[in-house]
Amino acid sequence: MKPFKILITTGCLLIAVGIGIIMYAPVSSFVNEQNMKDTISAYDIEIKEMIDNTDTGEIEKIISEINESTDTEYTIQDYIEDNNITIDTDNKEINWAWLALLREQMQEYNRELVEFGQYELNDPFAYEQPSFNLYSYSLYDNVFGHISAPAIDMDLPIYLGANQYNMNFGAVQLSYSSMPIGGESTNAVFAAHRGYIGKIFFDNIVFLEEGDDVYITNPWETLNYKVIYTEVISPYDIQKCYIQPDKDLITLLTCHPYGESTQRYMVVCERTSE
Repeated sequence: MKPFKILITTGCLLIAVGIGIIMYAPVSSFVNEQNMKDTISAYDIEIKEMIDNTDTGEIEKIISEINESTDTEYTIQDYIEDNNITIDTDNKEINWAWLALLREQMQEYNRELVEFGQYELNDPFAYEQPSFNLYSYSLYDNVFGHISAPAIDMDLPIYLGANQYNMNFGAVQLSYSSMPIGGESTNAVFAAHRGYIGKIFFDNIVFLEEGDDVYITNPWETLNYKVIYTEVISPYDIQKCYIQPDKDLITLLTCHPYGESTQRYMVVCERTSE
């Protein structure tokens, strides 16, 4: 009887292990998707509470009045320094002045990319480093916003800097591409995993078609883009993701074919007023 019991026990263990292996991917995918939903929800709530409790136009009004009366270039940075506005890390209360400063500096960053070029976008070490430390601007969870595409039921948090750590949690913006705030002569490039076991990120962007909507939600607004074309490129063709003069673009990149990384699948979208 003893050998029979061992055989039964071994069989049960093998069945349990097999079930565990089969269930790992869908269970892990579900947990990861729920975590991303929670991250996005927390971000949206935090930004909404800040806007609801702040006269978001007051700072711009004050700065505009100072510039008109003194004929100077008074900035948000000047406003923060003159009023000794500091970030309260204890209660983690978002301060609109610091977010206004972030936007001002991101706009300048985008202008400098146009002026000086994007050669660093060819260097993995360069585009992996976040261009801005969001914590320093009161975005404590390091989430800049989220990117969504209703046609493929995708909604992912956005992190700055295309390093492997950030890519474990959502979509990443490649440094030395434009900051995702829109504007003429900008192209914010996003990357995310495809075929990552237990996690669904950019897996389904290959099903996006011309005319499909892609939305970028940042701390200030939601920007609407439409897919204009898709292309399979070499990993070394990063120049195809460069800024195009007078265009307001975003580019989505992921590994291709599925489960491999020999090529890149690229989805290019242009800003629409709809």
